[in-house]
Amino acid sequence: MSVDDIYLQRRVRRASCYALRACYQGVQDLGKMFRTGLLILTRPLPVLGDSISPLLTEVAKIVGATLYVHIQPNTTRDNKVFTISQTPYTQELRTFITQLYICSASVCNHLNVNILLGHISNKSCFPWDVNYRIKPNCDVILFDDDHWLGKDNTTRTSLLENISKKFQPDCRFKPAIEVVNVDQCHNESAGLLSQSNGPSGGPSSLISSFNNTVLGGTFDHIHTGHKILLGEGCLLADKRLTVGVTDGDMNNKKTLPELIQPLQSRLESVKTFIQEVRPNICPNVVPIYDAFGPTITDADLQCIILSQETRKGGQMVNEERQKKGFPQMEEFVIDLVEDQQHDEYEENKISSSSFRKRLLGTMINTPQKKKNLMSVPYVIGLTGGIASGKSAICKRLEGLGAASIDCDKLGHQVYMKGLPAYNRLVEVFGSSIVGEDEEINRRALGPIVFSDPEKLKMLNSIVWPEISKLAEETIQQFRLEGMEVVVLEAALLLDAGWDKLVHEVWTTIIPRQEAIKRMVDRNKFTEEEASKRLDSQLTNQERVNRSNVVLCTLWDYKYTQQQVEHAWLLLSNRRAVLNKL
Repeated sequence: MSVDDIYLQRRVRRASCYALRACYQGVQDLGKMFRTGLLILTRPLPVLGDSISPLLTEVAKIVGATLYVHIQPNTTRDNKVFTISQTPYTQELRTFITQLYICSASVCNHLNVNILLGHISNKSCFPWDVNYRIKPNCDVILFDDDHWLGKDNTTRTSLLENISKKFQPDCRFKPAIEVVNVDQCHNESAGLLSQSNGPSGGPSSLISSFNNTVLGGTFDHIHTGHKILLGEGCLLADKRLTVGVTDGDMNNKKTLPELIQPLQSRLESVKTFIQEVRPNICPNVVPIYDAFGPTITDADLQCIILSQETRKGGQMVNEERQKKGFPQMEEFVIDLVEDQQHDEYEENKISSSSFRKRLLGTMINTPQKKKNLMSVPYVIGLTGGIASGKSAICKRLEGLGAASIDCDKLGHQVYMKGLPAYNRLVEVFGSSIVGEDEEINRRALGPIVFSDPEKLKMLNSIVWPEISKLAEETIQQFRLEGMEVVVLEAALLLDAGWDKLVHEVWTTIIPRQEAIKRMVDRNKFTEEEASKRLDSQLTNQERVNRSNVVLCTLWDYKYTQQQVEHAWLLLSNRRAVLNKL
């Protein structure tokens, strides 16, 4: 568990305890942090648009994890009690929803912001009067206008009951009500609020919707761009939203495909998001393994949502539908969203590729505590396929203060004449593997074992236990020398079971074709020889699945160095926390 994880747990624990006290005692103290909040926006869209950044800045001081937003602009103040009502879907509202999501990504990116859409529709027959099932239950309700709170307990109780009934009918506790006032966040708000409560100026054209809408994507680690795309799909679908989630070969060409979430996790994330924000439509979330998916098998689909990048794909889909005699789908194109926080190695748009790059050097899987290991030295098992850059990363870690053990060099030692493995190897593989110097000729041994899986298995059964013994002895020697961190560099760390010697497993990865290119250039292998070497080892995905930290040397020196320094800093923080426990 990372330091950030522990800090968040403690913060959420404190916020939850406070929230429960607030439920029972009606405490109203904006200096405290709540875990989950519901923000209700009722003012005209021009006011909200001008004020959204300072408003979210204030909200971020109150809510620590998840924020749900209900937008009901131009709500008449004639009523004494706030009630949920159907809201038309206009171009102005669409723009504001996108703006709110983009602003939340920069102003309060620690929050998981979800905009509720169940009440937004232009259809008189749409079942907009729906109860949400917000999970986790909200700890605090925030208004942009304190008019709705009233002056007496009866009004507040009625308001609370009305909101709880709509947004969390299963809630056992009644949340505290707090207010964030737009007037306090934006100096021009008072003047704008003096206007009438009727429709505000600007583009107010209604947007047409369809019974059945479809869209597709990878949906890896749901981010702001995904939420905008899925939100558009929800609002353009009156009955059913079909979402194709890519898998298989479609993902292999993406950046760092090994770090893409498992298919089932991505399917569940998309389905959960739709059910939370638009519970009155049917989510049909399915895996797709080609560019078409259900678009050329489902004749009932009426609208496809595309980005500027996938617009040509939409044309191809309609061409295939025409061949099948299916009706053409309306093409609804949305703009890509600029990532205002990207660095020089990331894409300009908000993308999962950038998110996966940000995972490099961080803790992706919490290490299991191993009772057989001493806390000092803290041992990092550094592994990866051939030509993946392990040695270069190991040298960088040495530069930051770590000692290192090269298991490949230990392997050379165990082959030496006079050691236990030597006689056994000659006995099994014959005298042809012995060179003129009477030592094992590894170049002669290599073709024998790499062309026959059974012979490779026999070799490993002889050599691996001896390397493990030498590694343990070297670790103990570093402990006596007072080394705090030791890196055990081994391509076969996981294959050989040497991960039992380390506290954490770090893996370096590069694409297969890049590894082959490096072996051809560096080792003078043929492409066939390089492929055989890779095929004899674990795949990148198998290593990543069993690793705690992942690094990638595909890009330039500077970026690799950034990854290593980031990983080292987080490691130091983890060790500092563990030492205090």
